[in-house]
Amino acid sequence: MYGQEYVSNSIAVHGEVATPRTFSYVELLTRPQVTVEGYVKLCGSGKVKDVPRTISGVLLRDLLDEARIWLDEHEGPNLTYVVATGKDGYKALFSWHELFNSPAGEGVIVALTKDGAPLGMDEGRLCLVSTRDERPGPRRIRYLSSVEVRRI
Repeated sequence: MYGQEYVSNSIAVHGEVATPRTFSYVELLTRPQVTVEGYVKLCGSGKVKDVPRTISGVLLRDLLDEARIWLDEHEGPNLTYVVATGKDGYKALFSWHELFNSPAGEGVIVALTKDGAPLGMDEGRLCLVSTRDERPGPRRIRYLSSVEVRRI
């Protein structure tokens, strides 16, 4: 699989934000965490990829709030989206409305632990999961390293 070079030790939040930030793994461990029990990873085809797990981490929207997304016009939210990228180049897309204007945003977390233990090297210490997706596998970003806010 992947080696140590893919392990992520920080996440850069940048793009259409007032305060670009880099959040270190250690810093994220000190932040308020959410826990999701019974998380099941399904791939796009619906195939179960893992047994139910308990995962904990930081809400992505909390990090985006801290970076302060530019929403300077009335339709700004409608034009804003977020691209999460892993060190292996895999990407996932979220609209501003998904993260801030629907219950889905309460389940998009930067996972730090699984079943009470740190994530393994196969997930890269930092892994983005969208726990409220019907099939969360396609938007699971192992080795999470970058979150970029963009505009259409």
